[in-house]
Amino acid sequence: MALLAATMVVLATTVLAEDLKDPTAAPPEDVKPTGPITLTFIYTADSLVNASGGLHTGARYVDEAKVSAFYDGAVAGHDGLTALATIEHQNGARLSGELVGDSQVVSDLEGPPEAFRLTEAWLQKEIPKWGAGVKFGLIDLNSTFDVQETGALFVNSSHGIGPEIADTGLNGPSADPFTSLAITMFQRPAEGWTVQLGVFDGVPGNPAHRKRFVDVELSAHDGALMIIQVERRVGERHRFEAGAWTYTSDFNALGRFDQDGTPIRVGANAGLYALAESRILDKPGGQEGGLSGWLRLGVANGDINPVDRYGGGGLVYTGLIKGRDQDQMGVAVARAHYGVGARRVAALEGSGLEDAETTLEVTYGYALADWITLQPDVQYVIHPGGAPGVRNALVFGLRVAVTGSR
Repeated sequence: MALLAATMVVLATTVLAEDLKDPTAAPPEDVKPTGPITLTFIYTADSLVNASGGLHTGARYVDEAKVSAFYDGAVAGHDGLTALATIEHQNGARLSGELVGDSQVVSDLEGPPEAFRLTEAWLQKEIPKWGAGVKFGLIDLNSTFDVQETGALFVNSSHGIGPEIADTGLNGPSADPFTSLAITMFQRPAEGWTVQLGVFDGVPGNPAHRKRFVDVELSAHDGALMIIQVERRVGERHRFEAGAWTYTSDFNALGRFDQDGTPIRVGANAGLYALAESRILDKPGGQEGGLSGWLRLGVANGDINPVDRYGGGGLVYTGLIKGRDQDQMGVAVARAHYGVGARRVAALEGSGLEDAETTLEVTYGYALADWITLQPDVQYVIHPGGAPGVRNALVFGLRVAVTGSR
């Protein structure tokens, strides 16, 4: 077994399992910046070893550096006005793509080729008396839609955004690191309720030039990705959300061709998702922390997309060890089911396809200091990529996260 090597960093803002946060809400009073602009630096790195199974054994070091500038107009006398610009760099290392062969991707840092990218650049105006707001610019869909708050502890990509959404479109949906021009709106019609609507350019970035710093090109051919989400919060303990999304353009049906070999184009590239998360148990004596859990389900058109059904969830305990109130330990499962289109493609290639890929994850976030977190992680991938004959993979990892702001 190869040795684990690690250097720096995991979650800039570690999500406490007992504290469900509203991504559309203004920052709490005690964390608002003293000036109108706050600069934040985050470096996150995963040292990962595929110890057995998968395509090949071996190790990879996957990292991401992120610099953000957040503007809080309230500090400058412009109430309700906020803005954000974020530049990222990923090193482009690929554990899942080259060694494990799984669909859900062991590390959420993996994916794009090495490059600097502008991933967010937006302006938001909130009108408190209406309980509403509108945002425009380069927007990460997953910053407010399909947010798995308790699941943010985990390393596997499926606990960030569901794979039945993440694997759609010509370059994915508008999500880190490839984002698109969009407009989103939210409305809070009653206490605890939030309705959100988003319209995103259907092709974020440029699939043919994935190293570009920024690439925005609007065309009728690309169409749009539209998404709506309804969320219900019950105090600080429970949260429920349900969403629906659809692309306006047609796509190639997987493994379907007409008589001259041209891919058949079909519409209805759409899906649904639902999530429930809750603080299940408090710590004894009224101390901070305790046990939280979540469950997420999603469906998509399996004629177009490889994953047609997804189910995931897990448990996180904050402050399990006495004197370590900020530490978190979690267990999670993610199961991606392959649809009829993926099976047609496998048949055309002369191979079969397992029903689903399932990943089990156990992780522990150790808050070494306010600015650094160490996170040992173990994942067991059952039927990587659904490919028959590929052995289940066992992956060991260490995530390190460093963050600072001023």
